[in-house]
Amino acid sequence: MAVVDLSATSAYPFIKVISSVGTTQQEITLPPGKIRVSVGASAATYLATSSVSDGAAMPADKVSIPAANLLVLDHGHSKLDRVGSIAVAAQTGTANIEIILERI
Repeated sequence: MAVVDLSATSAYPFIKVISSVGTTQQEITLPPGKIRVSVGASAATYLATSSVSDGAAMPADKVSIPAANLLVLDHGHSKLDRVGSIAVAAQTGTANIEIILERI
């Protein structure tokens, strides 16, 4: 698996679909600044913001996102109050995970 680097995103809203994500971490680097991140898929997925390591098993500290739902997170402005990357994974099998980035 390769890290999906969205750190240079500069036009918003920005939509990214990551195809065939399995049950291990798919790391996504986020752009700087204050942004809103929405994550979802047609299948049930997980999202983690700590212990992120591309290709590793999902950590215990994760949130479940039910199928056909979006989880919306607002990220702070400075490096001191935000994470630089998130991890997503399918709960079972694979999922096409949808990411929406918005400047807030």
